Amino acid sequence: MPFARFAKMPQEKRERLLLIAAQEFAAHGYEGASLNRILEEAQLGKSSAYYYFEDKADLFCTVVDYSVRMLHLQPDKDNTMSLTAETFWPAFAAAHDQPLQHVKEHPALFGAARAVDRLTAESRRHESLANLSHYTQEGMGTMITRGQELGLIRTDLPQSLLLSWFRAIDGAADDWLLAHLDELDQAAISRISHATSATIATALAPPANGEDAR
Repeated sequence: MPFARFAKMPQEKRERLLLIAAQEFAAHGYEGASLNRILEEAQLGKSSAYYYFEDKADLFCTVVDYSVRMLHLQPDKDNTMSLTAETFWPAFAAAHDQPLQHVKEHPALFGAARAVDRLTAESRRHESLANLSHYTQEGMGTMITRGQELGLIRTDLPQSLLLSWFRAIDGAADDWLLAHLDELDQAAISRISHATSATIATALAPPANGEDAR
C-alpha cells in the first residue's frame, strides 16, 4: 500500500491520480500499463511517484483498493456465512448487481478492479500482487464454501475448478459489459447482471439426481 504521506496529498489531486491510473490499468491491464503515461497525464514527476508509492505494483494495489471501496465490491465474509438456502442465491444476485449500479459512472474503476483477474503468473510472483490476487479470490471461495454447506453448489469437483468456472463466466460478462457500456441503459445492465448470476448458479449446481461427475 502507499506510503503514509500519500494521505497528505490534497484530496482532489489524489483522486485525480487514482482515476488516471485506473483508466490506464483498465485499458492495458497491469502488465501493459505505463507508469510514465500515468505520471505524464497526472503531471507528476517520477521522483514524486516514488515519494508516494514503492513501485508500479504498489500503485496498482492502491487503485484496486480505491475501486473496490468506491464500487462496494468488498466481500462480507460474516454475511456470506450467515446465508440460508433460501437467501443464498438472491443475496448473491443482489451483491453481483450492486457494483454494476455504478459502472456507467465509473467504468475505469470497474475495469481496473477487473484487471486483477488478468494478472499473469509472472506478475503474481510479486508479493503485493500475490496478496491482492489471493484476497480477491478469497471472497469467491467463501461464497462457494457456504453454497456447498447449504447443498446449493456441487462438492464432487475441486473447489479450484469451480472457482475457475465462476471467474470465467463472471469475467466474460464483465468484459462484454465494459465493451458495450455506451449502448446499455441501467435496466439492461441489471438484466445482464441477473442473467449472469443465474448462469453461475446453474454452472455450480449439484449434479442432477445427485450423481457425481464422471
